[in-house]
Amino acid sequence: MRNIWSLYLYFCYSYCFLYMYFMPLHKLYIFSLKLHEFVEKFILMESRRANLVEGGRHLPGSYRLLVSIVLLSVFQGAYAIDMHFAASDGSGSVGIWDHDDVDDEIEVSGTSSASFNGGVSMTDSKSLSGSGDANINQVMFGSGGGADYVINYALETFGASTIEGSGSSSLTPVAGSASRSVSTTGTTLMTSELSGTQGGDFAAVWSHGKLADVSTSQSVATGQSVTASQNMNAEGYNYAAAEGYAKDAEGNYVVIYAISQLGTLDTSQGVETTNSAAGHQKTVTNGCVAYAFCKAYNPDQNYYAYVDNYFVDIGNGFLDFEGSASVGASEARAYQRSYAEGDDIWPWARSRGKLEQRVWTGTKLSESWAWTNDTDDGAVIVEL
Repeated sequence: MRNIWSLYLYFCYSYCFLYMYFMPLHKLYIFSLKLHEFVEKFILMESRRANLVEGGRHLPGSYRLLVSIVLLSVFQGAYAIDMHFAASDGSGSVGIWDHDDVDDEIEVSGTSSASFNGGVSMTDSKSLSGSGDANINQVMFGSGGGADYVINYALETFGASTIEGSGSSSLTPVAGSASRSVSTTGTTLMTSELSGTQGGDFAAVWSHGKLADVSTSQSVATGQSVTASQNMNAEGYNYAAAEGYAKDAEGNYVVIYAISQLGTLDTSQGVETTNSAAGHQKTVTNGCVAYAFCKAYNPDQNYYAYVDNYFVDIGNGFLDFEGSASVGASEARAYQRSYAEGDDIWPWARSRGKLEQRVWTGTKLSESWAWTNDTDDGAVIVEL
């Protein structure tokens, strides 16, 4: 797979820049649309071959990032910055690819350094501040140590009154880690995503806000396993959402998710994958509509487990939710405990063959479980 991506990126860059150099401006837009269509078809083909498209789910971050990277190469604005930095000691390699496309009111700075003491390694730090639109894409990699990996970061903001961000990375040929923090105010739309993949394992976290003040801190690590986590806070928004996703090399995956509308959202999420997948979250939210869920699925055995809680309140509802999900070769399991206030409270628990649900009004404290394995499946909701 790594060779395919390398050849593909080499083709995109060589062809795009040479062709664009001689292209009349009125044809540039048509060319970009055809390139976008080609890239999406290529990604869909590779996604299906790798079994990464999950029944209509969005494409995983590592695939969606490539579309942004290629198109940004075509439409580099007056304030675009590209940085490529790689190092190798003959037995292993590390590298960073950066593309920043920002308004002139946003300042971006960073430093990168490589060391060959005890093997090749690299560190990187980055910060940004200002106001306006920003599109930040960063790809980090390590290879040659028998456990090749890729870490992707993508940040996109539109119309931010203020934006402040920082991050750091540490890379070796066999393991890498990265952390990113960003805060925006008055943002029309913002998305921050950090993911890692190694040996067929994938983990990612994602924060999103519309008409929101959003602060999120995200981290990812590869090595013995692939882990990703985030702490996200949003308020005064149209809506905000946070997600953690982990998938192992066998296709087993978990999804951890929370969303709220017209209120606040404060969530801590984490996911991990190594021969299995697991995730957890602690979420507190208020607003007119909100829900949180934990899901686990083994597609080969059709093991399924899902729990959630949901409220609707014309005034101001409330949800304090803590849950987890895990899946492997022998079982899928999910659990939640939550306290909710609302005009309508609607928790679900679902396994492969069973669905339990309740509809309440007022205030409720509840627990729920769902599980599927070789010998049993079940779904239980208990009012506390």
